[in-house]
Parts: sequence; structure tokens; C-alpha cells
Amino acid sequence: MLASPLIEFIAREHPAFVHVPLGLVAVLPLAMLASFHPRHGRVLAGTSFFLGAIGWLASSVALFSGLMWGRQINLIAPSGFLPVVASDKQVLQKILQIHILAAAAGFMVGGVCVFLLWRVWNREFGTGGGDHRHHAGRRFWERGVGAPALLVGFLWLACWGFSGKLGGIMVFGNEETNKAAAEADATRRSDVEADLPIRALDYASLEPAESGPSRSKAHGDRWRRIWVTASGIDAYKEGKPLPPGAYAVMSTFTDDKGKPGTEPGPLYMKETKADGTTAFAFYWARVPEALRKDFGGDSVYWRSPDPKLATCLGCHEKGSAMAK
Repeated sequence: MLASPLIEFIAREHPAFVHVPLGLVAVLPLAMLASFHPRHGRVLAGTSFFLGAIGWLASSVALFSGLMWGRQINLIAPSGFLPVVASDKQVLQKILQIHILAAAAGFMVGGVCVFLLWRVWNREFGTGGGDHRHHAGRRFWERGVGAPALLVGFLWLACWGFSGKLGGIMVFGNEETNKAAAEADATRRSDVEADLPIRALDYASLEPAESGPSRSKAHGDRWRRIWVTASGIDAYKEGKPLPPGAYAVMSTFTDDKGKPGTEPGPLYMKETKADGTTAFAFYWARVPEALRKDFGGDSVYWRSPDPKLATCLGCHEKGSAMAK
């Protein structure tokens, strides 16, 4: 959930923000190469430093806006930094992971590049008794910004160029993403529960795992009761993983001055599939008006591998409350 309209704006404009540092990082090696000219190297070395510094600062804005955007569209958990990949079919999440890692690597490499350029700029323009010999008197790889800074600059461009290519794939798609989208749509069409969580709604027919409701801070600080299929109730009470085919449903209610209220909250469902994998579902028939903007509607139904359930997967993988 985003904190303010300003953060929402920054997140939404990530595709625009990212072009500023990408353009500067693309031009930077040209200025760095030109700095090796024996007559104009000193000025072009300073130009390279300012291009690199502005590009690095702009890249920090792009990284932040990208993180906020990923959280806004529920590809990244609210407190996470990378998307959680629940299955091999989540092609978009896998591409986003590599996209973020490449951008972060570029940010770190860019920091090294700017530092090297600052040293050159300080040497050429500083007043601390630096080396001011004419460029023509230096060996070629020592002129201008120097060979080390130039190589790091090309590495910075490679990282950001690769990250930008992946960003384009996420926006415009490719054969792999289109195939994954078609398979997901076909799976949804063949799923009899794609439009209604029939089993979760029938939670009262399951075995109650608790004698009464209890508070759950991990689930909106609501009151909860947990219901488990007969095939999994013993394993649940013993703290063991649910056997294949078993599932648990958590019904929730609002708080009323420290006691269970009457307003129903969302239903949570965790299921162990026949192949041993874990699937989640989230159903809220009537989202309160104040929260509809955050949940994307007045009624929501999310099922694995929906990226909106990444938080559930991440929490249960860590073995926190209810992760049985």
C-alpha cells in the first residue's frame, strides 16, 4: 500500500524516470572516450564527471520508483525488495527479479565509476597540487578519464542496458511471456473454481482447529478461526505440513473494542496440492469502502499463482504464524 499521492506519482511514472539515467549512462562512454583527445581531454573529463554524477543520482530515483511501482501493482510484497517466484510458470516475476538485480548492480558499478571520475576531476580542476601536465605528454591510457574509469563506464552501461531490455520485455512482451500468459488464461478457463472459491465458502463444514476465535496481528489484527479438512486436522494440530489434498481456511472478523466483531473480514485458504505444492487463496466478498482503492475493487478473489499472494507465500516460507 502506498503512503501518499506523491509516492503514487513517483511509482506510476517509473517508465518515464528510468529513461533519464539510461540516456545519460548511454552518452557517458562517448564523453569518456572523447576525453582521451590530447587537446580537449581536460574539459571533457570534467564533463564526464558531471554526466556520471547526474546519471547516478537519477538512477537512484529510478530504482526507488521501480520498487514502489512493483509494490503498487502487487508484484512485490509491501515490505519486500524482490518478487517471490512461486512456480516456474511465473515468467513475469522471474524477469522482474533479474531486471531489479541488473539495475541494482548497475547502481553499484555506477557509484564506482562516479568515484573514479571524481578523482580525475579533482586532479584536473582541483587546487590541491594535483597533476596538471598537458595531456599530450601522458601515455594514452592515462589521458582524460583514464582506462579504468572508461572500462567501469562500459560495465555500467552493460548493466543498465540489460536491465532496460528486460523492462521492455515486461512492457511489450516476447514469445516466452506471451506463451506463459496464454497458458495461464487456458488454466483459468478450465478451472471450475476460477470465479468463485466454493470450498473456502463452505469452511463451516470443516473441522475447527481452535476452540474459539483469537487475534491475528499478521492478518490485519482481526479475530480469526481456523477450519481444516478431516484429512489434515491431526497434522495441523501437531504442527506438521498438511497432507496432499488437505486444506485450511481461516475466517476473520473485525475487532469490536477488544472482542470479536460482527463484520466479516476476508477468507484465507491454504491448500496442499496432490503434487505436494502449496497454494493460497484470498477472498473478500465485501471490501470496506475505505480499503477498496488498495484492494482494487469492492470484492476480490485471488488464487495462486496470483502475484498479489506473494506476501502469503513469503510469510509462510519463513514459518511464521499459521505457516503449518
